[in-house]
Amino acid sequence: MDRWGKSMSKLFVDILKVEMRGKYTKTLFLNRPDKANAMNSELVRRLTEEIVKCYSDQTKLLIIRGEGKHFCSGFDRDPEAFKSAASRGLLGVEIESMLQILAGAPCVTLAHIHGAAVGGGADMVVACDYRCATADASMAFPGFNLIGVSLGNSRLSQRIGPDQAMKLILQARRVGAHEAFKLGMVTNVIEMDAIEKFTAELEVVLEETPKEAVTSLKQSVRQVANRAFGSDIFTEHALSASS
Repeated sequence: MDRWGKSMSKLFVDILKVEMRGKYTKTLFLNRPDKANAMNSELVRRLTEEIVKCYSDQTKLLIIRGEGKHFCSGFDRDPEAFKSAASRGLLGVEIESMLQILAGAPCVTLAHIHGAAVGGGADMVVACDYRCATADASMAFPGFNLIGVSLGNSRLSQRIGPDQAMKLILQARRVGAHEAFKLGMVTNVIEMDAIEKFTAELEVVLEETPKEAVTSLKQSVRQVANRAFGSDIFTEHALSASS
């Protein structure tokens, strides 16, 4: 293949790979490994589209993974993608909208976390029902310190409690997998080959369960936390101020 062919091939690599296993399991692979799977508008748009499809298709298990060394490094801070407060604010709104759709998905959601999950990437983990991390995984929420915007505050608070959430957001401290498990940010610390076994076992449970029953279960166990999983007023004001 000539230089032009290689360039065109690279240009058209899909930044979100979608795989179906059987009729009920959909896996989304964040596919910007050279950017540590940082989220730009195009990736967020593709994520939103695929998650929205789960509201009407047969998906019972939605898995989110990252290609390369890391799960997701959060906002794309490339100078072009991140050049102004207005573009940062718009990207923040797009990400928060995607996170709310993910948190409310009518199927079981599972994040496979390895390497770093930072900012919006960590928020995406927190929005999932199952959060399986390898021992090398770490999470951090640096947005408030970097740009004065912190997404998903209420979801993080619902997972680990308001005191711990405040500390992590204000201090932007990186948390390893085992500490994240103790806090409740992740549900399992498990090696990659064992994650596949865990996923297969979950698929067996869901295979014979009607999707309506899955949706009903999620709604009932989250009923008390509906407010926490809804719109975050502080975040909305912060994003408005930055745009």
